[in-house]
Amino acid sequence: MRDLSTLAKLLAEEDIHVVHRNQQTAMFDVKNRELSLPIWKDMSKNIQDLMTLHEVGHALWTPLEMMEQVKEEKIEFSFVNVLEDVRIEKLVQKKYPGSVRVFNKGYKELIAQNFFNTVGKDIVKYNLIDRINLHFKHHIDVPFSDAEKVWVQKANQTKTPQDVIDLAKELYEYVSENEESQGENQEQENASGNDGNNQVDTVPSPSAGQDKETSEVMKELGLEESEESEKSDDESSSSDSSDDSVEESEKDETKNGGSDTEKTDDSKEEEKTEKSTSGSEGDKSDGPVASTDYAWNESSKKLLDDNGKDYKTAFIPEMDLKKTIVPISKVLEDLNDWYKEKSKYENQYFNKTKEELEKSKNDSKKTVAYMVKEFEMKKSADAYARATTSKTGMLDMGQLHTYKFNDDIFAKVTTLPGAKNHGLVMFLDWSGSMAGNLKGTLNQLYNLIWFCKKVNIPFDVYAFTDLYKRYADRDTKIQEFRSGELDVNDLRLLHFFSDKMKNNQEFNMMHNLYMIASQWSYRDWRTDGYPYKCPTHYNLGGTPLNSAIISAMQIVPEFKNSRGIQKVHTVFLTDGSSNDVRKFVMFKRDEKWIEGNEGVSNCYGKTITTYIDKKNGNKVVSDKNSRQDQTEALLELLRQKVSDMSLVNFFIAGSGRKGNVSEDNVRYVMGYNTGWRESAEMVKKIRKENVAIIPKALGFDTTYLLPGLGNLDMDSELDLEDGVTYNKGQLKRAFAKMSNAKIVNRPLLNNFIKMVA
Repeated sequence: MRDLSTLAKLLAEEDIHVVHRNQQTAMFDVKNRELSLPIWKDMSKNIQDLMTLHEVGHALWTPLEMMEQVKEEKIEFSFVNVLEDVRIEKLVQKKYPGSVRVFNKGYKELIAQNFFNTVGKDIVKYNLIDRINLHFKHHIDVPFSDAEKVWVQKANQTKTPQDVIDLAKELYEYVSENEESQGENQEQENASGNDGNNQVDTVPSPSAGQDKETSEVMKELGLEESEESEKSDDESSSSDSSDDSVEESEKDETKNGGSDTEKTDDSKEEEKTEKSTSGSEGDKSDGPVASTDYAWNESSKKLLDDNGKDYKTAFIPEMDLKKTIVPISKVLEDLNDWYKEKSKYENQYFNKTKEELEKSKNDSKKTVAYMVKEFEMKKSADAYARATTSKTGMLDMGQLHTYKFNDDIFAKVTTLPGAKNHGLVMFLDWSGSMAGNLKGTLNQLYNLIWFCKKVNIPFDVYAFTDLYKRYADRDTKIQEFRSGELDVNDLRLLHFFSDKMKNNQEFNMMHNLYMIASQWSYRDWRTDGYPYKCPTHYNLGGTPLNSAIISAMQIVPEFKNSRGIQKVHTVFLTDGSSNDVRKFVMFKRDEKWIEGNEGVSNCYGKTITTYIDKKNGNKVVSDKNSRQDQTEALLELLRQKVSDMSLVNFFIAGSGRKGNVSEDNVRYVMGYNTGWRESAEMVKKIRKENVAIIPKALGFDTTYLLPGLGNLDMDSELDLEDGVTYNKGQLKRAFAKMSNAKIVNRPLLNNFIKMVA
């Protein structure tokens, strides 16, 4: 399929959008530059290339208006098809002389396979339109009378769709009038010496106008021929058509619509497929038809792969980040005003959550400070482990007195490798399924933020949601809608935190988010206050994870460049799979262009999707059809775009009030081919250590599998019983256990430190 797509692009002389679908014929959408080809099976390379060249020729040069005119004027379709085939194949062969050989060899194979239902038949008895068809399809020894050669010449000289229509009308009348006598006359002429070799050539001489790049690709596809092969092909089919006539044809084509039409399709689509004596509209029941054309239609159907997968292409859109990101100032303004107004009537809830946040911050100070110290020690230890020592060539005066028994008297220098500066970009799942775990998640996030500020690691934290657009930003479009691009317009990123925030802004944001999270976890309203709800557009919604990954393709490089970051950690904190991101398409209905969406990740579909970042040309092919498969493909494109980046997923697998992780949760992350014993061991590990580290899961470099954070206690008490006297060793072990628990209960922070140390 890659070769066929490349060939189609070459024919169009542009980087058109090529797809392969379960359809009977080729179609070309000129407005959106999309060419769709059928999916074929059981074909030799010659036939495959022939069918591609033929169908692309129809798609590019047979306008839909032409077929509509044929229907309106009730012209016999098979006559038009035969003559149009001659015209478009002549244009193809003119543009790419190497295709001459493909048409010659391909048609010979098809004729040998009885593609035109001619095996065992007397060609002499075929009517003129059928013999013209066979002649231009490279059938040998097709006889013509002198009068008929005029019609063959006319067929070879058509330039525009209108020429084809006019000739089809004339030829139909001629064949109708001479149908009874043509076979008898032909036999007589053959008997008098016509051996059938006085044929009119349809193949123009090869052109030397191919550029180097095109020639190389055509050669790779087997469509570029040597001088010897070109000569032999020319000898098998002599020429009396001129390059000038074909060039004029191409010019006239543009004038008459051709590739400038809104949408074209193969003239044979949905037409009669069996031999018939009726006209296209049924009013010529006794008129002549091209039986070989109907045989072509029937035989072509047998080449279609009904069970084949559709080949689709999805382009990565360019987002307007100013419209995609709701800035910190806007989020703060909205939430501050909202909760300020609410607190006028009931401030108990407001004050309670504020007290909780202050306590959490104070309790975490010592733990965060300790982890900062551990981080600096790990970083230094790692640096010295990678240090190198070398001699300077200068004498070490302190060792000079040992020269009689020590050869090593030269001064040494220790070189520490330059440590990379790190940065963090986090995308937080702001979906409804996060409700029970949201408060615990925020506690973990706040600790990570405080740590990053302590060690001067730049960071940005965004929440991805589709609810904001639905209720607050309905009319805004964050992308230019182009056919074939993924539709991410529902995505909005709530910018919650940045290292550039002022301390008071940071605290207010933390408090506002605390109140949003607490409305899902507060139980005793009498003591804690009534948890009034947040603004609708800041509430929890769907899971546009895949759209967020696409936004990261712009955000992360910009963050890295603007902050001078060498190593960036792109973190997604989620608890489930993404919404499906569909492809934006345009289709024509009742002469109007209609916007729509086409799925590219469908669990029940048979699709191979190529995701393309047009900005840098990166591609990822996915032959699977789930939303998770789409996630993995988009993550790979992100990985290709950003150098020196770690892609990390903190996946909250726990559920219920206790946040327990089940074996099913583990198998979802690790893959359903994971054994039950292995998944059970992983569950035990999570219960003990509050995290399980799984490399290369869900498309990420590393996935940290976490329990439910809603009831994950970040603080640990000193495990001592009242009234019991403890010795110094027991107290030391109790304190060590408590300190270790404080670290273990902060999986986000603990594992982030390991990543950057």
